[in-house]
Amino acid sequence: MQERKQRHGWNGHFLGSWARLNCESMPVIPAWIVRSNLIDPRRIPYLLIWKSDRDGEIKEAVRLGRYINSHDPHATNNHVELRRTDGSVTVLRFVWGALPRNGGRALLLVCSYCNTPRRRVYGWEWDCSSGWSNRVRSISWRCRSCARLRYSSEGSYLRPSGLGRLGQLGVRLRAFGNLPRPESWFPYVFTSPEAAAEAGLASVR
Repeated sequence: MQERKQRHGWNGHFLGSWARLNCESMPVIPAWIVRSNLIDPRRIPYLLIWKSDRDGEIKEAVRLGRYINSHDPHATNNHVELRRTDGSVTVLRFVWGALPRNGGRALLLVCSYCNTPRRRVYGWEWDCSSGWSNRVRSISWRCRSCARLRYSSEGSYLRPSGLGRLGQLGVRLRAFGNLPRPESWFPYVFTSPEAAAEAGLASVR
C-alpha cells in the first residue's frame, strides 16, 4: 500500500490537503448590499472598498453594478457585475426567495462555483501554492464552502488573542464560555470615486 505524502509548509508544519482560513478575515459581499444597489432609483454603480484596520491600507476594491448583456437582454434582470481594479470581472447571478412570513422576498446570491443561492460571497481563499498556511489569493466571488473558509469558532472555542506567555489564561477563561464571534469584513460603500476620496480613500480611481 502506497503511503500518502503529507504536504508541509516552508517551516515543516503539516498543512493538510488544504488550509482553512477564517471567513471573518476575508472580503465579503452580503446580499443586502447588492439588493440596495438594485433598488437604487438612480441605477448607478457602487464602489466597494475593504480597508484594513491594522495598517489602514486598501486591500480590495470592487465596482458593483448591473450587468448589461446586449446579446441576452434577459440576463440583465438577474445578474450583477463585480469588476476589480485589475480589470477582472465576475458576473454574479441572483435570485429572489420567498420569506416564510409576511409574503416578503429575500435576495440571494448564486455562487459562481457551485451554483447554489447564498446570503454572502467571498473574494479570497487560501493560496495553496504559496506553502504558507495564512497566504491568500483573489478568486471569483463564491460562497464560504467553495472558498474553503471556516468560521473562527469552528472546531474550537474562541479565546483571547495576544496573551503570549499567558496563553494558559485563555484556557482558564474557557470556563466562562466563548468570546463573541468576530464581525465579518464588510466593505465601505460609495456611490462615486469622488465620495471615496472625500472619505480619505483618494488612492481609489
